[in-house]
Amino acid sequence: MPDLHLPDTPKIPLARYLKQAKDDTKAQASVVAPDSVKVSTDSTMAMTEASSLDTWLQTAPQSQTEITIPENYNDSTPIKIVGPKTTGGNVLIHVGANAHVALQERWASSGDMLGVSVELDADEGAQIDWLSYDAFDADMVILQRYARLGKDVHLNWTVAGFSHNSGASLLTTDLNGSGAEATVNVGVLASAKQHIGYVTGITNYGEKTVGHINQRGVLVDKAHLAFNGVGHIVQGARGSDSQQENRVLMLSEAARGDANPILLIDENDVTAGHAASVSRVDAVQMYYLMSRGVPEAIAKRLVIRGFLEVGLSEIADSELRDELFKTIDETLVNADA
Repeated sequence: MPDLHLPDTPKIPLARYLKQAKDDTKAQASVVAPDSVKVSTDSTMAMTEASSLDTWLQTAPQSQTEITIPENYNDSTPIKIVGPKTTGGNVLIHVGANAHVALQERWASSGDMLGVSVELDADEGAQIDWLSYDAFDADMVILQRYARLGKDVHLNWTVAGFSHNSGASLLTTDLNGSGAEATVNVGVLASAKQHIGYVTGITNYGEKTVGHINQRGVLVDKAHLAFNGVGHIVQGARGSDSQQENRVLMLSEAARGDANPILLIDENDVTAGHAASVSRVDAVQMYYLMSRGVPEAIAKRLVIRGFLEVGLSEIADSELRDELFKTIDETLVNADA
């Protein structure tokens, strides 16, 4: 498990969250996949458990779904995972050696207090495009996603956070094998009175591993968003690279954003860097558009689209991209009303 957990990071009151009981509805996630992919439900699989968060997430009642993708699997059609409508759940994904797979994971669950855990194990040489789309309609969600990558595994992971809940999201990637690479792009839109915290961490364990984090968040109304980026290069991970950007854009005086880059470097022969910003809409960009006849409301939406698109640029599904940007436009229209 990762060295850093949610309680160790700023602006996220996890201990208080975990005092609440999860909703007691039990329902299964649905999976659409070819016959060569094995799907097991409520199996006796052992999810990783190493912290109070893990214990809370795995406490019954909680459905469990296990997906096994065989070695040398090669299909660009996404395997689709859809969370249950009224509760959370646990999902464990195994990706075999040299498999080439696209994963599309979507949660739009409702409820009071949901727990969601998704773990991915990838064997040597696997190539993975992973899209996680969160559109929760719950009051509170505690979510943990955790990827473990073997030798020469390449992971391209996009997380779209377009939910209505408050809570916390931990996104952790361990680069265990030499030559493993991960790029994690996060795009978040928060509105109303949401209070949401993201911890996106990559740990370089293997030699010549590469971990890049890019987080973009937009806030309207009275929303509060905290981005924590954690890059950790452990001793012995020679020749590795860790880079991160954490940027928050606030559209109202009542919104509050935090961007906290954290770099932990225990090896000399490495490269690492970070950038962070919390700001309002760029007045120069607004002036440029409005001086060319673009109305202020539309100019603002164009600026926001461009800002968030950096975090969502890897989404290949055109229909899903259109849906996300429609949500952005609707949220901004409501905020302007």
